[in-house]
Amino acid sequence: QPGGKAPDLKTYLSDAMPYMDVMLDRTEAGTTVVGGMQKWVIPCNWKFAAEQFCSDMYHAGTMSHVSGVLASLPPEMDLTQVQMPKNGAQFRAAWGGHGTGWYINDPGILMAIMGPKITQYWTQGPAAEKAAKRLGQMPTQTMFGQHMTVFPTCSFLPGINTIRSWHPRGPNEVEVWAFVVVDADAPEDIKEEFRRQNIRTFNAGGTFEQDDGENWVEIQHVRANSSLDSKTECLDSLLPSCGDAHRETMSTNHGTSCRS
Repeated sequence: QPGGKAPDLKTYLSDAMPYMDVMLDRTEAGTTVVGGMQKWVIPCNWKFAAEQFCSDMYHAGTMSHVSGVLASLPPEMDLTQVQMPKNGAQFRAAWGGHGTGWYINDPGILMAIMGPKITQYWTQGPAAEKAAKRLGQMPTQTMFGQHMTVFPTCSFLPGINTIRSWHPRGPNEVEVWAFVVVDADAPEDIKEEFRRQNIRTFNAGGTFEQDDGENWVEIQHVRANSSLDSKTECLDSLLPSCGDAHRETMSTNHGTSCRS
């Protein structure tokens, strides 16, 4: 921040706050944590995780999580009977780098991840109606599969209700701190169902969490094992109008990379 003065929290969160409220302010009772904090380390750069939660809704409905969706189906069903959501929206905060995305009018992805009990709680009945009234400016009953990152390292999934903080451990590892929140006034069986379904899907060994982690690790391997000839400059071909731009070759333990 210019002048060395950090903004207050509301200024920092800016116009991203209503999208956070979809999970955190559905009821006047607020939220409460169920279960404990889980921590694990992924051998990849923290930006892969933060960026995906900020902007990448495409991976969920294409190939990355197809195995997780398949594992969630009843034995008598297969993927030919599943219509993955296709219509969605994206939001970028005017200031701060925060972002979110969601599918529109299609609870299928929430059903595949969290099952019918949570999907019904989130979309129908008194709790859903209260949230819609309280958050009247947000289309809560048509937003599904939402993902969000508050820049730089806080990410969460409304409806699934996992929150995680990405703790960088150098350029090649990130330590994940994850926990689950629910509406504080939710029935006990709903709180337990959120806890149970998050263990199944988005804890360290969860079906969907492993899909994400595998992708990030493999991308990290490609990055680590690639190299650029230190005499070859990439910027001239990419930005021919910036021939006088500052250029630097940076060597690491995993090869060389180029930056401006």
